[in-house]
Amino acid sequence: MRLYLLLCAGLLLVPRIGLAEPGIELVESFPSGSVNWSKGVLVARGTFTPERSATPAEVNPEHNIAMAQQQAVRNTLRTLQAVRLDSGRRIAQLMAADAQIDARVREMAAAARVIEIQPLTIGAVRVAVQLELLGGFAQLVLPSDIKQVESIIQMPAPGRGTPAGTRPSALPVPPAADGFSGLIVDARGIGAKPALVPLLLDENGKVVYGPAFISREFAVQHGVCEYERSLEVAARRERVASHPLTIKGLRTLQGRECDIVISNVDADRLRDASANLGFLKQCRVIIVMD
Repeated sequence: MRLYLLLCAGLLLVPRIGLAEPGIELVESFPSGSVNWSKGVLVARGTFTPERSATPAEVNPEHNIAMAQQQAVRNTLRTLQAVRLDSGRRIAQLMAADAQIDARVREMAAAARVIEIQPLTIGAVRVAVQLELLGGFAQLVLPSDIKQVESIIQMPAPGRGTPAGTRPSALPVPPAADGFSGLIVDARGIGAKPALVPLLLDENGKVVYGPAFISREFAVQHGVCEYERSLEVAARRERVASHPLTIKGLRTLQGRECDIVISNVDADRLRDASANLGFLKQCRVIIVMD
């Protein structure tokens, strides 16, 4: 019992970076867990309750925590399978089509990090685990047409969920005279949904931002884009630096709620300057959704 309490107390000291900041971060809930799209993390929970009442002396805390963690891992896998890769596929379809990807995703789910242990009634316990959707997971599931491309302009790597200027080692550089330092897309009110690989298109259906524009290095480390719920918060992010272009999403494509149509005028503004290709390759894009 003493070890059980020590374990619980220790986990309470772990920063709960997978938990959402109410009303600000974009969090999508599933029956088995949730995805914080603003931070690029998945959180799932598992609960274990002994079949019969136990006295404190009969409690086996290590076993109970392990059982709850196993349930959390199963929920992590279920949630991962429901994550949208793009407008046409979820991770479950990717796993079904490739046995190696299936095996690796299951391994990653099993290795999800415990971020919280919550004791309930005597013997019962709830465990929360967290899995990063960037890094190794992104390298595994991102489409092969997102290739490694040398940046046109040398710019510091985009930060995720960090106000501009808070890390001296990654201060944004001044924008080029003929370009912007990042892109913010206001996609509120059009029914857009988050995905790992969204597309931006002009009114004629021509892709303005997607795999062909992205360098894989940045997509793996920072995500194809960041999702937020507030324009004001998005404008402060280091990811888009000091001079972002802000445009309005007009609508989503029919049956493709992750792909956003912008006006031809805004599309032309992005295409006008070669400097803009630099920040697109570095995934300096934030999409604001409801």
